[in-house]
Amino acid sequence: MRNNPDAADLLQVARETVLSEFLELLPEERRYAMRMAAKALAIAAREAETGEADLVEELRLLGELYGEDEVQAAGANLHQRIVKMNKRFAKDIRDGIFDGACAQGVQALLMDQVRARLRISNPSYLRAAGLD
Repeated sequence: MRNNPDAADLLQVARETVLSEFLELLPEERRYAMRMAAKALAIAAREAETGEADLVEELRLLGELYGEDEVQAAGANLHQRIVKMNKRFAKDIRDGIFDGACAQGVQALLMDQVRARLRISNPSYLRAAGLD
């Protein structure tokens, strides 16, 4: 059971407070840093809202590529598996393992990863680029 407001809600309130209550109190040369802090709060709120759903989906796609057993053997928890499998994926791309027949599947996986990251870090770009 989640608390209400949840972490995403609290981060959004903090961001709105920073922008509405404190930004104008700062000298102009310090406002950029405060806007960056507000941006970080927005990213953290979106990440909290998404939870681990994007990571689970990414591992599922990597499992299609490598096999579910390989993904499960990559670490004891979700974050360890993501890190290890993405390192392996990057190395295999560099080594040309996916050149040829499975290149389209790899490209689709990479686009899914980019979309998931943009949904968190820059959703307005995702929409503007027509990638959503």
